[in-house]
Amino acid sequence: MRYLHKIKSLRFYILHTRHHFAHLLIGLAFAWFLREWWNEFSLKYLILALIGSEIIDVDHLLYIFVYGRHEWYAIEVKKFLRAGQLRDVWAFLSTNHKHNTALATHNVYFIGFFLVLSLVSFQYDWKASLVIFGAIVLHLLFDIADDLWVLGYLNDNWKRFRRKANITPLKATEPLQRS
Repeated sequence: MRYLHKIKSLRFYILHTRHHFAHLLIGLAFAWFLREWWNEFSLKYLILALIGSEIIDVDHLLYIFVYGRHEWYAIEVKKFLRAGQLRDVWAFLSTNHKHNTALATHNVYFIGFFLVLSLVSFQYDWKASLVIFGAIVLHLLFDIADDLWVLGYLNDNWKRFRRKANITPLKATEPLQRS
């Protein structure tokens, strides 16, 4: 409850999480497509599609707190968290996440891996697996399209496995101006 006063506007958080709303909408569309294909509605498949749409982004947290914890990006995020600056963390992640090229799972190799798992699941009629793996593939493909749209080029992380990156901030890491 003591941090509740720091959340000044729901609009701010919605604005800075619209990328995840897009992932969830794609997951819902995928669940709807499968519902039409299989001629059955299942709340389980709907929930699995939503989970599959977001589960691959756990890699961002693993990067910050585990395998990339000593890199600039992770240090900045943890600095804001320690200071209780939740709005600043939200804005920093929203502004700079496209420039983090050191994620382990956001590359063409993982797209291929999950695509193969999706095809195997389709072949053997493993519906739950198809829902999760297909949603992950769609998540990663959306991220590629988003990189092309936002950055104007394909981010380097898609072309290789993780490497130690030396990313620089897009915006200053000073706290946000309060209005």
